[in-house]
This record gives sequence, structure tokens and C-alpha cells, in this order.
Amino acid sequence: MDINAIVKHFDFTEHPFITSPDPRFLYFSSQVREALAKCEFMARDRIGPIYMYGPIGSGKTSLVRRLHEKLSQDDRFNVKLLICPNLKSSNAFLRLVMETFEVKTERSYAASLGNFEQFLVQQFQDGKIPVLLVDEAQYMTREQLKLVHYLLNFETSKTKLLQIVLVGQEELGTKIVNYRELASRMFPIAMSAMSLEDLRDMVQFRLTVAGRREPLFAERDADQAYHMLYAYTKGLPRDAIKVCFELLIDLAVGGHTQATPQQIEEIAKAQNLRV
Repeated sequence: MDINAIVKHFDFTEHPFITSPDPRFLYFSSQVREALAKCEFMARDRIGPIYMYGPIGSGKTSLVRRLHEKLSQDDRFNVKLLICPNLKSSNAFLRLVMETFEVKTERSYAASLGNFEQFLVQQFQDGKIPVLLVDEAQYMTREQLKLVHYLLNFETSKTKLLQIVLVGQEELGTKIVNYRELASRMFPIAMSAMSLEDLRDMVQFRLTVAGRREPLFAERDADQAYHMLYAYTKGLPRDAIKVCFELLIDLAVGGHTQATPQQIEEIAKAQNLRV
């Protein structure tokens, strides 16, 4: 059964449980609201760089894409989003950053840095706020983090010329904490799993965005079903979304529109999730 058939069966406008990080499906839990507000505040006031870290599937990529989308709507920001590739050197990473901001690179590493500094100074004079968002930043090497540390030196007596937000798995937090000089200059945001109530609200929120008003579970089954979903997914949004994706397939194949707790348990076990 394909996605279009599922959308038609449930009378959705679109599928609510695709794992791609669509910012429209980002549920604003208290944790997400706080993280977004902190990132926006730090960027708007040019206060300092941020590193955001958390377990796989905790919604970091959706959050950083939402941040990119929101900042891009403000003409004061020149915001760029990079998915950190597996680059071997700080020079390669610098060239990628400069190309993303459309700044001319040079053969010499020092000359490239000089060009980038001139660009940042000009942006400041033009009233622009350059923001670099780096997702999957746990793959950054020590040398690339040293480059980030160096870029933080581009500042006036009061203002940082480049706002940086590094986003990655828990390994990123460990790398930065172990690099004490960089950790002392960056502000951390730790992302964690959702609460049971947030997970429940997230599922209903996604259904609402997709145009469905009827709940996924009958009232008599809802509490048990969500406790089951939470127990197997440990409150991680991505795992919950994957279970719900398979659940919609089962329901559509069986000609039903509401699920049982037993179906949650069967699907979770089939996905090798454990209580």
C-alpha cells in the first residue's frame, strides 16, 4: 500500500507520520519552545554561539530547520544551514562555509580567512546578521572545531560578527566539553526525550496538521495505547513517528481508522524496540 492510498483511506490532506524533518510538523513542546527562543534571542542580539545536542531522534534536525525558516523571514539575517559532511580538514570546512555564504576562497588558508573576515565586517556595516547553522555537527573534527573557535574571534569590541549554532548528537556535547577553550565561549542546549503528555500531544498535533480530527485511538484504549507507545519509544519523537507510520498501514489494510494498544506493541517489537 502506498502513501497516497493511506492518505485517501484516512481522508488526510497529507501523511502525518513521515520522518523527514518538515518544520510544519514540529510540535512545540516546552523544550522546543525554550530552545527556539534561546537561539533566536542569541542570534538577534549577537550574544554568542550555541551548541545543541541530544539523543538520536529527539527532534534536533526539525528544530534547526524551523529556526532556519523563521530567521530567513527576517531581512536582517543572512542565515545558512549546512549538513556537516565528512570533511577531513579545517580548510575544506572553511571553504564550504565560504562557498555557502558566496564568499571568494583563495588557495591560501590564511587568505581565505582574510576574505571571510572582510565579508563579515561588511555584513556588520550593512546591518546584516550572518548566522551559520550546522546540523550533524557531531562529525566535526577537532581541527574543524578549532576553526569555529577561531571564527569566534571575528568581533567588534561589543558585537560578534558571526552567529554560530552547532547541532548534533550527544557526542557533540562531549567533544565541545572536552575542548575547554571552545566550551567556555559557547552556550549549551541539551535536548532530551519527550514526556508522555508531550508525546501524546505530538501525535494528535501531527494528525491535526494532516487534516484529521478523529483521534488515533478509541477513548477507552487511548491511555493504555499512549503508555505503550511511550514505553517502547522512550519518548523519542522519531521512533514514535515510525511506529505510527506502520500503524496507519496496518489500519488501512484492515479497513479500520482507529488502533488498539496491542497493535502498538506488535509494531514496536517488529521494529526491535524494547521496553
